[in-house]
Amino acid sequence: MATPSGGPTSSLVVNSMPPPMSGAASSPPNFVGGLCGPPSVSSVAATSPGSVTSTTSPASVSSVLDSAATPSASIYGPGNVASGGGSVDGSSQQAPGATGASGAGGSALSAKEVELQRKRARDRKSQQAMRDRTKWTIYNLNEQVAFLTQMLSDRARDVNLLNSRMRMLETENSQLRAQNAALQLSLMGSQPPNDPAAVAAAAAAAASAALAAGANGTAGSIGGILPAGDTSSQGQVSMQKPEVVKKPWEVPPVDGPPTCLSDQILQGFITSKVHQRSVDGALTFGFKPNLCSLLEKDRRTSDAISDIVGDIVRSYFEIDTLPKQVAVFYIMCSLLKWMVLLDQPSWDLMPAWLRPTRIQVTTPHAAWIDRIPWPTVRDYLIAHPDITLDHFAAVYSTSFSIRWPYDPTHVLLKAVAPGEDITINPVYEEHIRHLSNWEVGKAFRDRYPAIAEIIDRDANIQDNPSSL
Repeated sequence: MATPSGGPTSSLVVNSMPPPMSGAASSPPNFVGGLCGPPSVSSVAATSPGSVTSTTSPASVSSVLDSAATPSASIYGPGNVASGGGSVDGSSQQAPGATGASGAGGSALSAKEVELQRKRARDRKSQQAMRDRTKWTIYNLNEQVAFLTQMLSDRARDVNLLNSRMRMLETENSQLRAQNAALQLSLMGSQPPNDPAAVAAAAAAAASAALAAGANGTAGSIGGILPAGDTSSQGQVSMQKPEVVKKPWEVPPVDGPPTCLSDQILQGFITSKVHQRSVDGALTFGFKPNLCSLLEKDRRTSDAISDIVGDIVRSYFEIDTLPKQVAVFYIMCSLLKWMVLLDQPSWDLMPAWLRPTRIQVTTPHAAWIDRIPWPTVRDYLIAHPDITLDHFAAVYSTSFSIRWPYDPTHVLLKAVAPGEDITINPVYEEHIRHLSNWEVGKAFRDRYPAIAEIIDRDANIQDNPSSL
């Protein structure tokens, strides 16, 4: 039984129709949805709001029945749609023109979206490539910085190594120069004037001259000979052993064999100069030391004492400040000049505390002790020969200092006119002539406390010459 056509959800039901019988009317009734319509009108009930109209001809009914009976046939063909635009199943359909327009608009919108997506993808790839390039650049720069830092470190290490080797070579060069100078000095002269054979020959010559003078009746005073007025009945000249009283400046310290390279150089130099003085007469040296050889290692001056002392002072790297270098240079030149000349002017130029003590001129000792500033310390070192230069100088050279509260460069006076030499500032020269301005540090006091106490006592003695 079909749902009435007036229902909103009625479905189209086409019942099977029996074959037409003979004698029936020429216009068979229309069966639509199982309902019989008026004989004059053939109608089909539809569920959609639109109505479906069929033709009144039998062919139309047959076509409708065939379409309903055939599964593959569609009832949505153009011929089955009323002019109202409704569909059989109640769904609305657009006109072909409207459908084409919406399809074209959708296609255009899709193309824009695709192009936008492509652009965004290209932008993301470009940004990623830029980030990758930045990371790679930073990595390369970090590698270059690390490489250059390593090269700089290696270069600094090589420079330090070369500097160390250069200092070592300079030290070896200074030592070789000192040894060469000592060798040349040892080969320069023959016998020193205090050789026993030379003294005996000189005494014999003096005695012969005295005898000749006495025979001629002349007064003789050479070699301690008595005056000619004292004659004997035999006409002979009586002789007595000469008694010589030397002045303090004529008595040098009794130095033993060299114990270090500097002693070997200085003792050889003194020996050669004393021999030269005995042969050629008086020697001439500068009134004051010449600092050029101390400040410039390759410069030689006319003062041989300044040259050799400058080489020795520069060889001690522990004497590293200008006030210390000038002070040591000054006292060494003063002492060496007196030991060569043994005269009163050079004796007077020395500081009183640098003059040798009685123990120095009577007891053999190492020559380096004569260059220690404090006289009581020199006597102490002579009395304690177990204190060698290697033990003493290792701490003394780095520990002693000069009290000079001013600019270190003020210890010198620069040359005013061309050709003049640099000289010691007279203020600083007077300053270092006071023993109270020489001091030692804590390292030396900890190593040699007894000597430190002696230094403190000697520091209070000013301008007090040592008694012989």
